[in-house]
Amino acid sequence: MSLQKKHEAKKMMAFGEHRDVQKVLESKPTGKTKRVNVNLDEELHTRFKSVCARKGTSISKVLEDHIHEWLKVNE
Repeated sequence: MSLQKKHEAKKMMAFGEHRDVQKVLESKPTGKTKRVNVNLDEELHTRFKSVCARKGTSISKVLEDHIHEWLKVNE
């Protein structure tokens, strides 16, 4: 006798779609950190990493600053 779980077919989400957009928009900051992966051209990444090191900052800090600025304009 084997137990088999019946799976219901779920609608596949399209790129950029979220099942509960309103919940995301109304969510409060939690203070947790989320990882974001970005694909960059290898040369661009090397140059970016090099300039960040010379300026004594991190790639994460520069990206976070730019995201804050972008959100000010686009929200």
